[in-house]
Parts: sequence; C-alpha cells; structure tokens
Amino acid sequence: MNTYTEPRRVKWQPVKGDARDRMRTQAAKDYEDGSSIRAVAAHLSEQWGPVSFGLARDLLLEAKVPMRSKTSRLHRPRRP
Repeated sequence: MNTYTEPRRVKWQPVKGDARDRMRTQAAKDYEDGSSIRAVAAHLSEQWGPVSFGLARDLLLEAKVPMRSKTSRLHRPRRP
C-alpha cells in the first residue's frame, strides 16, 4: 500500500498529469487481477475520491488493457 496519500478529488474534477498516470496504472493492475470495471472504480474511489464507471473504463482503455467480454461468465447459456 502506498504511504503517500493523494489529495481527494471532487466529483467532476478532471484528472490530469501524473495523478492520471498513477490512477491508470492502478486500474490496469486491478482489472488484470480479475476485478470488474465497477470494482476497479470502487477501489479507485477509496483512494482518490469519486471515480465513475466511465472514468475507470477510460483509464483502462488508455492503458491498452485487453477488455473482457460482457458475457464472460455471467451470461453463459444454462445447460439442461
């Protein structure tokens, strides 16, 4: 865990520069470890202040993380 604490951002405040780079790195790590985008957003919100689903997704796309399909495990057809 980081000993350096980031200043909490305010809702709708843009994230730029070094702070965005650190958020992008953390989001990519969480998603690659198996977290959902919503879980990534929740984890980032604990550290940085309000982070929406859309911002978390944008960070993952910027990090060029391979995205899982929506139907990865929740929408599989049921076996009879």
